[in-house]
Amino acid sequence: MTAEPDCSDYDLPSIMEAQRSYFSSGRTRPLEARMEALSRFGTELENRIDELLHALSEDLGKPPLEAYLAEVYFLISEVRLYRKKLKRWARPKRAGNPFYFFPARSEIRRDAFGTTLIASAWNYPLQLALAPAVSAIGAGNTVILKPSEMAPATAALMADIVANSFDAAHFTVVQGGPEVGQALLDQNFDAWFYTGSERIGRLYAEAAASHLAPVTLELGGKCPCIIDTEVNLATAVDRIIPGKFFNAGQTCMAPDYVLIPDSLHDRFIEEASKILHELYPESPSPDLARIVNSTHFDRIRALIPENAIRVGEDDRDDLYLAPAIVPNANKTLPCMQEEIFGPVLPVVTYRDRTGLFHHLEELTSPLAVYAFSKNDGFLEEIADAIPSGSICFNDVIKQATNLNLPFGGVHQSGMGRYRGEHGFKTFSYERAVTKRGFSKDMFAIKPPYEGQLQRMRKLLR
Repeated sequence: MTAEPDCSDYDLPSIMEAQRSYFSSGRTRPLEARMEALSRFGTELENRIDELLHALSEDLGKPPLEAYLAEVYFLISEVRLYRKKLKRWARPKRAGNPFYFFPARSEIRRDAFGTTLIASAWNYPLQLALAPAVSAIGAGNTVILKPSEMAPATAALMADIVANSFDAAHFTVVQGGPEVGQALLDQNFDAWFYTGSERIGRLYAEAAASHLAPVTLELGGKCPCIIDTEVNLATAVDRIIPGKFFNAGQTCMAPDYVLIPDSLHDRFIEEASKILHELYPESPSPDLARIVNSTHFDRIRALIPENAIRVGEDDRDDLYLAPAIVPNANKTLPCMQEEIFGPVLPVVTYRDRTGLFHHLEELTSPLAVYAFSKNDGFLEEIADAIPSGSICFNDVIKQATNLNLPFGGVHQSGMGRYRGEHGFKTFSYERAVTKRGFSKDMFAIKPPYEGQLQRMRKLLR
């Protein structure tokens, strides 16, 4: 096994200087150059799909179908979207002018920030690293990417793919653990992008603030899944369970727990248990991803109470954590005190809407909220009750897979948006441009001012 790189393997100031020089040369900014770079990158990704699936299996035991859909195809689709739409997104937008500017033309351009840092998470190590990088390159920046050291096979393969697609001064990957991350925090980036925990996210926010640079934080939180009395319960369960246990629950947007009327609790448990047995009939199942490492395995298993309904047996050596449903969960349980990030689904009951909305008032703002009801009024009440990065009615995670929608959090779950055009906007800034001709200026303001105030007050009524 190759030793993990550390900060001594990289001369970060020299890498930064090379990227600044590359950006200053103007080579990243022509639209044709950006399109060509994304084309090379997309071709390299498509040529190495099988290698990517193998790396994702090695790091997280991801079933090939899950890895392909949520990581490889998702990323290739974003590259294709940029190649199709970037020209339109980058086109300057005309703006009006006050009459006293005449003759003049004004427009809004989107310009790149410069040298950007992207630090990504391990649970979707390909998608969460390279999707924001596509946006940054598409917007005309240079990129330094720090992938998670907890998915080393994917990180190493990404580094090779990037090296084959880009000049190192345009886009480079630096691998390693916390010491590399800390060294990067000491650099002067023009824009910062971090996906991960709230604790580390604060460090990135502080580093960006010290340089007065913009920062995007994609964090987490306990995403509630709320079920109304007016609901097709069988359909709701059939959508919630596969979404929750996709990637073994290691999805920041996954339903963290279910809030359900007490009158429907037993039916939900029965239906959910039945579906789990259908999805994962053998243990360990080849269709359930593994937990990323033994530390996370032990943390999640410690959250599972004795009364949990388990489907199969745990296998620590294989990092296989059998699916668990926690009936009649309450907020004092350990699994309700933190984001679970694993294949454990607590089911919490509420007696009436007063009790439900009292519970919702106590929540922090998650990345996503899910609500199931036939009553549109109820769904909109839920949307009004909880600030969240996104909300999905009568399904789970769908909103996070739509490249036409922004992805991101609010308050404790993060700040900033990306995916598609929203990522292009995140990695660029609006630049106001006005161009005037050389004809005589009928509205020039210059001393001496005597007598001009009265004339201007009449003119500008």
